Amino acid sequence: MFHETNKKELVTPSLPLDLSLSDLMYRTKRGFLARKLGQYLGLSRDELNSMFLFSLSKTSFPHQENENLSEYILSLSERMLNWSETNQNIPRKIEQLNIRNDFQNAMLKAYEIYKNDLFSNPQHAVEHERSASTKKLIDEKWYIYRDVIFAATQGKFQLITKEEVNQYKKGIVLCEGIIQDRSDIPKCRNLAKESLEKQGVNSTTVMEWLLVLSEAITNTIKHAEEGKMTLIKDDKTDEFRCVVEDKGPGFSLKELPKLTLLAGYSTKKSLGQGFTLMIKMAKSVLLYTTPKGSVIILEFGVGNKINRVAE
Repeated sequence: MFHETNKKELVTPSLPLDLSLSDLMYRTKRGFLARKLGQYLGLSRDELNSMFLFSLSKTSFPHQENENLSEYILSLSERMLNWSETNQNIPRKIEQLNIRNDFQNAMLKAYEIYKNDLFSNPQHAVEHERSASTKKLIDEKWYIYRDVIFAATQGKFQLITKEEVNQYKKGIVLCEGIIQDRSDIPKCRNLAKESLEKQGVNSTTVMEWLLVLSEAITNTIKHAEEGKMTLIKDDKTDEFRCVVEDKGPGFSLKELPKLTLLAGYSTKKSLGQGFTLMIKMAKSVLLYTTPKGSVIILEFGVGNKINRVAE
């Protein structure tokens, strides 16, 4: 479909000096979007920077056979921006493309994270200007969803506020890990494994908890820009808590009942078991979510999970 980009192709292009402001803004936006797609696909920093500059050098990157990787990614970015200008359903258009899954998932992820920054139009801006009465209705809707999901999951899943997040962060921090790419999944798992074993948690329980933690971390990588994992021990409540924070687009209220109650339900490709697995394996799951990021808190009760070894 395309030739892989090599270092010789990544020569910094000459930039035109007679660009109009609108054209420059478009090329910059296209280059930024292409850079993000390349980042999600695992390209090197030099490749990402060169691709951004390449965007500034050309008016258009129409899709064509045998193009190199940089041009291919730039053509995908251009398509997304063109769909936005014509008010197309971008996620649907992406899913209809006959392309590799990793490219498709990268496009979906970039859209979800940057849809308000790169793909908004004046009509969207108007819709986001909500009156005080509308905000009140939204708050009331949030409480209704919280109560319904809490009851339907028999108290195992609960929506929480920003203030409540801080309460659940209290305790002894056992370890922390940064979540940015797939290589961070085993790193965070190992950090948590070592910390739990030092606390005397038996091996079977550790493996069960790590399965749930891996699901939360994997979803952060797939659908958010970056995140952080923190493992906390709370002696007052006799439990461990794993806090996974991200800078993604958040979760839609209307989708949460399906995400929490229907095994295998997904709003995106490769979401996996998601919340249903977390609810099944953890003592409880807490979620704080906004369009700028989410916090998932997994609670694990200690109970008889500790090996009582004499010191």
